[in-house]
Amino acid sequence: MIADRPDRAILARFRKTKRSGPAISSSRVTCENWRVLTPQESESPDVAPSGGEVERVSREFTKLFHDLKAQTFATTTWLGVPLVKTPNDIVVFQQIIVETRPDLIVETGVYLGGSALLFATLMDSLGIDGKVIAIDIETGSVRDKVAAHPRIELIEGSSVDPTVVTRVRAEASKAQRVMVDLDSDHRAHHVLEELRTYSPLVTPGCYLVVEDGFLGGRPVRPDAIPGPSEALDAWFGEAPPFQSDRWHERYLLTQNPRGFLRRIGDGAAEPRPPRPASFVTARLELSGLDNGAVRAAVPAPEKALAALEAAAGETEGELDQLRRSMANMARAERNVRIDAELEGRRQEMTTEALLEELEIQRVLLAERSRLLARERARVARFTESKPYRVYRALRRIPGIGALMRWRDRHRLAEAKARAKNRAANRQVQSERFSEHHRGQ
Repeated sequence: MIADRPDRAILARFRKTKRSGPAISSSRVTCENWRVLTPQESESPDVAPSGGEVERVSREFTKLFHDLKAQTFATTTWLGVPLVKTPNDIVVFQQIIVETRPDLIVETGVYLGGSALLFATLMDSLGIDGKVIAIDIETGSVRDKVAAHPRIELIEGSSVDPTVVTRVRAEASKAQRVMVDLDSDHRAHHVLEELRTYSPLVTPGCYLVVEDGFLGGRPVRPDAIPGPSEALDAWFGEAPPFQSDRWHERYLLTQNPRGFLRRIGDGAAEPRPPRPASFVTARLELSGLDNGAVRAAVPAPEKALAALEAAAGETEGELDQLRRSMANMARAERNVRIDAELEGRRQEMTTEALLEELEIQRVLLAERSRLLARERARVARFTESKPYRVYRALRRIPGIGALMRWRDRHRLAEAKARAKNRAANRQVQSERFSEHHRGQ
């Protein structure tokens, strides 16, 4: 059972920990330089933490939240479906959708489908007649309840594949308000390509969200660089018609620093509720700056863009080479298989086998010729018979010929009526069957 009040010894240890004090460590995580307010400070309405203190504590807690992902990210679900988001960001997404009411949300990177289900069920609750397009290179892991949701359309393929992009653009052209959430491959060159591809689809006043900008040491996973934050550095240098809405980072714990991008321009109303003139955020994108000494300096947009384009070119070149190698291997394997089949047939088709096959074909041809001659003889006997010659002569008499033609038309009409009745009966039976099984 968890005690209602923390242990006094633990409180004393935290209160002794100053900003320059030692780290408080455990076997799994390290939380540096924590400071707990005294009871007098916590009760005083005039005492508020400084911006620097808020940033420092927020970054440390973000690291702690990430390091304890087995009990944080791994246990976060929406209606029973896992999604890798902080609870704060889930609330923020809900607020954005309530504020902007998009009728099309495009999500790149699906995983198990928790985020897509979050967006779709929010549309259901708000009465928005819209849909969610969820894109991933592999959709086999998506939960059944997500794939079965009527508002969710799953597309399997790369988010920057021209076929996929064309399909998404066609859907976006039918929508009134479009929102985009980028949460697929977090390498910088891929995120930059997604930004350039999908940002024009976002309608004024709606949001383009770049997820997981806290990677690359901002402040977690310093090995994951260059990542989304570097892609944003390069993309901002292109002067896109978007503003980073830092109000959505006011809860301090977020995966998406600078990632809530609101499109501006004609038709973009003022955000609701109005943003205050001053508020505090964690500014996670500045993680790594310590007393003015830059540990991981933010590159200039031009240099970042050139580096990303070079990296993208190298990656695409390697992929193209890999595709060509795999195609050549498949072609060589197919040619070997075809050659083996042909060689096997050559070995089977000996001279004796050919002569035997020719004899079989000769016998079959003789049998067909005999049957054809017999049929021709039967037709000749019928057409040369006396009853048939009398029948032909009677049809030439005007009155009898007209009667026979009327009889032929009558028989044809009766045949058509019977066919129509059979079709109607089949339709009635089909409708009865559907009515009987409709509720099953």
